[in-house]
Amino acid sequence: MATIIKHKVNGREYNYLSYSYRKDKKFFKKEKYVGVEIPPYDDLVQLWEDFSYEVVKDRWIPIIEKITKKYQDSFNSMPSSIKAKNLRSFGIRFTHHSSKIEGSTLTLRETEKVINNNITPNNKPLNDVIETKAHMNIYEKIVTTIEELSMDLVCKWHRELFEITDHNIAGVIRNYPVFIEGSNYEPPMSKIEIEMLLKDLFEWYNDKKDILHPVFVASVMHYRFVAIHPFGDGNGRVARFLITYILNKNNYPLIDIDAKFRDQYYRALEKADKKDYAFPFIQWFFKYYIEENKKYLDH
Repeated sequence: MATIIKHKVNGREYNYLSYSYRKDKKFFKKEKYVGVEIPPYDDLVQLWEDFSYEVVKDRWIPIIEKITKKYQDSFNSMPSSIKAKNLRSFGIRFTHHSSKIEGSTLTLRETEKVINNNITPNNKPLNDVIETKAHMNIYEKIVTTIEELSMDLVCKWHRELFEITDHNIAGVIRNYPVFIEGSNYEPPMSKIEIEMLLKDLFEWYNDKKDILHPVFVASVMHYRFVAIHPFGDGNGRVARFLITYILNKNNYPLIDIDAKFRDQYYRALEKADKKDYAFPFIQWFFKYYIEENKKYLDH
C-alpha cells in the first residue's frame, strides 16, 4: 500500500511518502520525506515517480533481472527459425488478447486462422477480422523495427490499425471529449492540451529510457499514454504496443496481458487515476510481469 503519512516530531508534523508490504511473513516499510507541507502537484508527481522507482528497484527488479538472464540465454540458444516461430506465436496470442480486451469477438483459434490462413470466420464482425490482421502486421513491424520511438511512429501504428475500419480517426489526435467505459476518469479534452501532454511524455521517455529500468519505463509509458487517451479509439491497443516496443528494444521478455485479467488490469488503471499518480498501476504491472514470466525462474 502506497500513501502519504505524517510523522510528529517535537510537536511538529512532517509528510512522508510511505509504502508497506508483506513478504515471506515479514513486514517491510519504505518511506521518503517530502516536507512540512505537501509539495505542489508537479513536484509531488516527480517525488512519487522517484519513490516508485526506489520501491520497484528494491522489491521486483532483482527478480526480473534473473528472469531476463534466463530468457536471454534461452532465446539466444534457439535456431533462427524457432525464434521467428515463437515470436509469431506470441504475436497471435498478443493480438487476440489485446483485441479481446477492447471487445473483439474472435476466439484465439479464429485469430490464428485469420492470421495464418486468411480465413474469415462465419458470423463474426468484419471489422474484428480487419483490425486483427492490422494488429498482427503492426506487431511484426514493432519486433523488427530499428526506428526510434516517437509520437509520429505511434500515429503510424494507429493509422495502420484503423485506416480501413475507421479512417476518420486513423492516426489523428482528437479534439473532442471521450469517456472510458466503467470509469469516472475524464481524459483531457482539447487537442492543444493533449499535444502538450504527449510532448511531455515523449520528452520524459527520451530522458529516462537509458537511465531507468525498461520494465519501469514500459509501465509508466503505458499508464500515462492511456491517461492522455489521445485517439478517438484504440488507445489501449496502442498503449500495449508501447510496452511491446520498449521490452523488445531492450531484449526483455515480452508480455501479453491476458483478456481474462481485463477487470484487474482496468482496476489498476482506475486506482492510479484516482490517486493521480502511476504507482498503483506500476505495482500491478510488475507483479503481473513476474507471474507471467516465472517459468524462467528456478523452482
